[in-house]
Amino acid sequence: MCLLSIHTESYLTLSLDCDNNWLYAEWQEVQTPQTVEAGCQLILRYIQQEKCCKLLNDNTCVLGAWSVVNQWVNNRFFDNLAMAGVRKLAWVHSANCFSRYTTDCILQQVNSLVTASFNDLPGAFLWLQQSQMASYMRAS
Repeated sequence: MCLLSIHTESYLTLSLDCDNNWLYAEWQEVQTPQTVEAGCQLILRYIQQEKCCKLLNDNTCVLGAWSVVNQWVNNRFFDNLAMAGVRKLAWVHSANCFSRYTTDCILQQVNSLVTASFNDLPGAFLWLQQSQMASYMRAS
């Protein structure tokens, strides 16, 4: 996997997967409403800049719940992702049960994107990669 780091904050690292042309967002530690909103804005900016149609959202290292912002994420972020051209979102769960619960609640309400959640990064990577191959094969 060829990752080009394009932005780093203490709570989030964004990388462009050069081989697959999708954005990889790796969240860190405890998230606050401010870090989640700021991180989502950064993701949107780079999705638009790099013209990515897929997002790999990795919460493996997230600690705790962030349900205080799930309304904002549902009402704004996912729709903005779709408007920016994102069609598929792979979400890797945190091992933290509170973070996992928050993620499940949010993803159940998404209807503007095709989403899937995973327990590990390789599973999410493979799902995004296979959906890319299926699109390529249909177009051929």
